[in-house]
Amino acid sequence: MAADPDGVAETSETGSESVADASAISRRGLLSATAVGSATALAGCAELFGGDEGLRVMVWSGNYADRFEDGLVSQWEADHDTEIQIERGWDGVLEQIRNAPEDDPPFDVTVAEGNFYYYGRQDDLFEPIDRDNISNEDEIMDFFTEIRDPEYGMPVDGAPCTIIHREDADVDPETWADLSGDTVADSEGVGIDTGFWWYPMYAAALGMGEEGEAEEMYDDTNHEEILDGVDEWGVDEWASSGEDIWQAFDNEAIDVAQWYYDQTAYDIDDEDGLTHTMPEQTTGWINNWCVVRGTDMQDEAEEFIDFLLDAEVQSEWAEDHPMMFSNENIEYPEELENDLPTTDEEARNVAFPDWEYLSDYDGELSEAFDSMQHSS
Repeated sequence: MAADPDGVAETSETGSESVADASAISRRGLLSATAVGSATALAGCAELFGGDEGLRVMVWSGNYADRFEDGLVSQWEADHDTEIQIERGWDGVLEQIRNAPEDDPPFDVTVAEGNFYYYGRQDDLFEPIDRDNISNEDEIMDFFTEIRDPEYGMPVDGAPCTIIHREDADVDPETWADLSGDTVADSEGVGIDTGFWWYPMYAAALGMGEEGEAEEMYDDTNHEEILDGVDEWGVDEWASSGEDIWQAFDNEAIDVAQWYYDQTAYDIDDEDGLTHTMPEQTTGWINNWCVVRGTDMQDEAEEFIDFLLDAEVQSEWAEDHPMMFSNENIEYPEELENDLPTTDEEARNVAFPDWEYLSDYDGELSEAFDSMQHSS
C-alpha cells in the first residue's frame, strides 16, 4: 500500500480513504499518495491496458499496478477468454463509482482496502458477491473473513507494516515498543507515513498494549496517550511517499522508519546499508475485491475474484510482489515465507484497523496528526 523507492505509490489497506463523514474522500488521502498512486494517479487518472472490451479491473496505481500486470494478467489470459482491462486509480476510485450512472459503472471490479471497503459499502457502491461463484472461499484463512464481512468483497492481498533500519547504527528494533527505547531516541531519528495516520497509531498502540495487542485503540480515552507515544518516537521524517523515506535514509536524516512490507522486501536490496525487521505482532492492510454496482459482467467479475483467491495464482503472484495473501495453501518464495502468515494463527498477529470504529474519530485524529507534524 505504500510507495516504492521511486516514489510510486501503491494502497490500501495503503491504501485507504480517510473521510470525516461516510461519503467524503479524505483530504489527507489526497495529499498523501503513500499507498497507491503517483501524483498523476491521485488526480483520478485511469490508464488502460488491453482493448476496448473485456472486464474492467481497477487496481492501485503505480508500482502495485505494474506488479499486478506482471504477476496476474498473464496468468489469467493463459486460461480465460475474457480480456482484462487494467485501470489505475487512487483517491478518486470511489468517487468515480458514485458519479457514474448506477447502471453504467466506470469499471466492473475494484480493489478496496479496509477504508475504501467500509465507505463503499455505506454508499452501496458494490454488488453482493454470489458465493456460489467463489470456489476458493473455503481456503481463505478464517481471520480475514472475520475482521470484515465478505458479503461485498473477498479478502485477497495486503501487507503488514515493517521496521526499516540502518545496519551500521546502534538501533536494532524488533518490536514496535522498541521505537520508544533509548537507542532509537539517541538515533538520527524516525520516519513514518503521515498520510495514513492509523498505521503509526496502531503500531504505537501495539507497543503500549499487553501481549502485542492493539486493543488500546478501541478506547477513545487512550487516543491522546497513543498520539503522545508516536510523538515520543522523535519523528524527523513525515513521509508522504516511499521516495521520502528512502531519501531521508540517504540524507542520514533518520535511522529507523515505519513502512510497508510489500514496498520493502524486494526493494530494500537497492538501498545501501539498510535492512528491515517484521515485528511478530504488527499492523497492516488487506484488500477486499469487489464487484462494482450496476455492472453487466457480474459472473465474469466473480470469476476473476475467485481466480485471485486461488492458491497457485497467489503463489505465482508473490514471485513478483512481496505481499501477504489470504489463501491458507499459498507457497511463498523462500525469502518471504518466514515473514508472512501462512496459517490462521499467524494471521492473527496482524492488527488490521477497524473502520467501523475509526470512522467516528477520523476527523479529530487526522487533525491531531496534522498538528503534531506542524509542531515538530
